[in-house]
Amino acid sequence: MTSLNVENAFKSTIRRIIVNNPKGNVYTGDVMRELTEAVAHAKAEPAVKLITIEGAGSHFSFGASVEEHTGDKVAAMLPVLRKLVWEIASSDVPVAALVQGVCLGGAFEVALACHLTFATPDARMGVPEIRLGVVPPVAAALLPRKFGQSVADHLVITGEELTGERLRELGMVHSCFPADSLWQGVSGWFEGTLAKFSASSLRHATRQARAAFLRRLDRRLEEHEQDYLEKLMASHDANEGIQAFIEKRKPDWKHA
Repeated sequence: MTSLNVENAFKSTIRRIIVNNPKGNVYTGDVMRELTEAVAHAKAEPAVKLITIEGAGSHFSFGASVEEHTGDKVAAMLPVLRKLVWEIASSDVPVAALVQGVCLGGAFEVALACHLTFATPDARMGVPEIRLGVVPPVAAALLPRKFGQSVADHLVITGEELTGERLRELGMVHSCFPADSLWQGVSGWFEGTLAKFSASSLRHATRQARAAFLRRLDRRLEEHEQDYLEKLMASHDANEGIQAFIEKRKPDWKHA
């Protein structure tokens, strides 16, 4: 059973990919595989000028499935997330995240891979993994490249969540629109910009804009993933934090 709704807009020049996985549009491994395939298919259409990733209902996504972060499952899950992130980050068709409500963890990492992010002013975004005793390997690779070291330090180390408006001020969010008109706002922006451009030339522009950003990114993503699996998950606290979250209790940190 698919967890995505795929729609065309503006005479098939926009491909809308909407995650529909109640409750909270959690990014399970299956959802991420479907997303990867949907993005790949959209990129293969010569007339597509924009791919949007959205969430059905009032939230973009609560994030990747915590249950799939346990020691016996995480080695299978992380490469799936890495493949999705690379599919988006290396796309020569611009990909935009349309964020409302909550966008956390792995879902925020997917938004970071996108070329553009549009959000509601009160959307909540961040990588709270440190609260669970783990880290966001993809965000640690992407944040310094896109927004500088200070923003990366702030979000990865503290796990704090920032609003759409605050992230607009920091340069991550392109524009903010009210929740009841997010799609309309993005549509108006598209009409005034990408809709007027050659789809072929737009792909050349996107490739060149991303050339430096993508250099060695695939290797950095792999290195962070390897460190997560071989070192972090060998610690007591990483496993304890995940288990405590699943069991809805306070973690018993051993600081090791």
